[in-house]
Amino acid sequence: MLAQEDGKARLLHAVTELSQAFALSVPHDEALRIRDDVGFFQAVRAVLAKNDPGERKTDEELDHAIRQIISKAVISGEVIDIFAAAGLKKPDISILSDEFLAEVRGMPQKNLAVELLRKLLAGEIKTRSRRNVVQARSFAEMLERALKKYQSRAIETAQVIEELIGLARDMRETNARGEKLGLSNDEVAFYDALETNDSAVKVLGDETLRTIARELVATVRNNLTIDWTVRENVRAQLRVLVKRILRKYGYPPDKQEKATQTVLEQAEVLSGGWAPQVPEIRFRLRIVQPRPEDRYVTCVPLVPLKVAAGAFSDPQHFEDDNCEWVEIETKHRLRPGMFVAQVVGKSMEPPIPDGSYCLFAAPVTGTRQGKTVLVQLRDTIDPETGERYTVKRYESEKVSAGDSWRHSTITLKPVNPEFEPIEVTDAQEGQVQVVAECIEVLGSSS
Repeated sequence: MLAQEDGKARLLHAVTELSQAFALSVPHDEALRIRDDVGFFQAVRAVLAKNDPGERKTDEELDHAIRQIISKAVISGEVIDIFAAAGLKKPDISILSDEFLAEVRGMPQKNLAVELLRKLLAGEIKTRSRRNVVQARSFAEMLERALKKYQSRAIETAQVIEELIGLARDMRETNARGEKLGLSNDEVAFYDALETNDSAVKVLGDETLRTIARELVATVRNNLTIDWTVRENVRAQLRVLVKRILRKYGYPPDKQEKATQTVLEQAEVLSGGWAPQVPEIRFRLRIVQPRPEDRYVTCVPLVPLKVAAGAFSDPQHFEDDNCEWVEIETKHRLRPGMFVAQVVGKSMEPPIPDGSYCLFAAPVTGTRQGKTVLVQLRDTIDPETGERYTVKRYESEKVSAGDSWRHSTITLKPVNPEFEPIEVTDAQEGQVQVVAECIEVLGSSS
């Protein structure tokens, strides 16, 4: 009996390793040639695993299996990114064609079909959240409701597959809404922010709502400043302008506040591509040899970000006479812990143009939420620079952990929509070290 169990365990392990090797080799011709053999062994493994109550597929095993299914659906004459096709990084909802959905519906491994659809739909929702927050929120709620019913066994696997397939089709259909409404993609996003399905709002009529959406886009776009998301006075001005437009067209007074908040939230998502390019500001770095009494009064250290990440994390301050100091003009009162460093890369454009010199302050006091910070990464790198330090906008989610709390997700967000955020999940202490806050863009050196 023991020998039988040992043989079963070895077989399960061997098939797992085979599946992993196959997933890494797809779509190589030799890998595709043995695809049916791999499928046979996976089917045998599935049967054996069913008889073992302690055996369940890990997330990694599910990802491997999903990538193999996707590889069969994608026909390409060149090497393709199976991870992207599987929706693990940059999902493409176009793969959810009627033909592909029909294949998913007919899959014998129903639980795997659910996981496949979940990943693809969740990836598409995340992509849409960068264009249309209301639409993405609505689809996310629909996906969550369907999965909760499935997880609580309120519906069978076949039923949840049908619901997810229906959700995929709904997503496809929304891509043509702009053309039907006569609105641009940005205008559709603001149109959705107006709660157009609410009965009190519907009485305004579709033409009026479309007019409001167009005027909102034009007004918000023309009144954005580079740092509007962190300047409360500019946000207050935009809030007044939005409410003025809503009142002008008779938008229900009791719904104006919520609509205004949603419009500003939508504006923040789209503003990366809207904000005017920062004019090239040049300044001359004036390196000085300050007297002790001038340090952090008229001048601060000039340091590379790598050095800053290490030197200020304690925090400790530069007092070495060999350090270069620069005299700057700034609206901020200088203090120990401040320094100037050059930020390289386009991920924070337009607010921080590539090559800009910025004034930083350490340590970061108060909440870090929404601040532009210099971060030192322990277990990952910035894909743009390949370095373990980066300048990004900081956002985090927290969960309760007994009498305290911990970070469940830390997101380091670029401003430039062409770049992906850096996400750290289940962050442990020290995995993401916030070193300093970027408090002013000084310009680029002449």
